Amino acid sequence: MKEELEKQLFDKYPKIFRQKDLGMHETCMCWGIACGDGWYPFIDELCSIIQKYIDEQKIEQIEAVQVKEKFGRLRFYTNYYDEQIEKFIAEAEKKCYTVCEICGSTEDIRPTKGWISYLCKTCRVERS
Repeated sequence: MKEELEKQLFDKYPKIFRQKDLGMHETCMCWGIACGDGWYPFIDELCSIIQKYIDEQKIEQIEAVQVKEKFGRLRFYTNYYDEQIEKFIAEAEKKCYTVCEICGSTEDIRPTKGWISYLCKTCRVERS
């Protein structure tokens, strides 16, 4: 993810991304958000939903320990979760199959061969 988009998420959700400044022996967030810009809206929406839920339920603050793409899916790992937060994350992960990870297009999304990514036709051609 572009540094400017990542910074927007870090600034907007400082409690969720508290671990971003920790070392690699403490968290994987030290490597930042490891996915394409096309998924920015999903991560933003997911963080918003999670933070609202935490604040309303008055539960312990959840922190992201790793956010990345793996096998063409968004992976959003946290220090802990409950059943509701697990559902929020699963929903966000499902949505990523419908949007190009690189550009955010919703047209002609298909998995690539080899390193699996869900990309639009334009991004598939550019990547091959």
